[in-house]
Amino acid sequence: MSGRVLVTGSSGFVGLHLCTHLESRGYEVFGCDQVAAENQTQRRVCDITDTTSVEEIVQWAAPVDFVVHLAAVTFVPEATRSPAQVVDVNLLGTIRLIDALRTQAPKARFVFIGSSEVYGSPQETPVTEEHDLSPENPYAISKAAADHYCRFRSQNDGMDIVRMRPFNHSGPGQPARFVLSSFARQIAEIEAGNRDPAIKVGNLEAVRDFTHVDDVVRAYTSALQDGRPGEAYNICSGESHRIGDALEALVAMADVEISIEVDPERLRPIDVPEIWGSHEKFTRDTGWRPSKSFETLLADLLGYWRGAV
Repeated sequence: MSGRVLVTGSSGFVGLHLCTHLESRGYEVFGCDQVAAENQTQRRVCDITDTTSVEEIVQWAAPVDFVVHLAAVTFVPEATRSPAQVVDVNLLGTIRLIDALRTQAPKARFVFIGSSEVYGSPQETPVTEEHDLSPENPYAISKAAADHYCRFRSQNDGMDIVRMRPFNHSGPGQPARFVLSSFARQIAEIEAGNRDPAIKVGNLEAVRDFTHVDDVVRAYTSALQDGRPGEAYNICSGESHRIGDALEALVAMADVEISIEVDPERLRPIDVPEIWGSHEKFTRDTGWRPSKSFETLLADLLGYWRGAV
């Protein structure tokens, strides 16, 4: 496989994994983010909230064959604190990028990275792509609106757009503000003697669908070639895991005794109790399916933080 790919959000957790994977598959990768990437060629700074900056980054990557749009405010509490910012980045940033492509690279395939958060509290599980979009927080609202805009441009203008709706994913390099990575980092710090032997947690009863980041970037790569224009796809493991059970599994891997303490600051005022999805549609169209187990995900995450601290 080959082609020129522009990846927005290339310096982020998933972006770094995706760029490495794409390059290993023979793609020529151009990355952009709000901060400069160290020791990387073909990477530039781009302000997704500035129309001129977005137009210039598309010109720089031209002639681009594919765009994977990862750049976003992704942390739900941050989005809740700054709803105007999250709309500017997640919705208007998507509009700016699509509009730049309409004039400069109208034949490029645009892979929009949305979120399973757009479904809100599911009416039934596993969640399929036919489920209504019912977002319940500013982050989800911004992603749902961007998803709808992508569908509009695909139907109205015939743009080649594929919409991805990833469920929770984790793995080496994920920031510690996300739940599994927070647990793993705290365990690594306790093992290293850098903190008291107690993990601070939020809601342990929530049930989520977690996919290893390596499987997620394989899915995004599959979408470049095999996703069907105009379609939306769930990217998920198809399995449900209680957060408390994930924590117990990580604690069982620890080398020291650890206690658990609930931190009220980590509890969300609105939290979907259970969501897990079906990847049947994407598997049918592309052949992709997750290959790494939840246990492998936890072990890789803990191993990463042991090395980092």
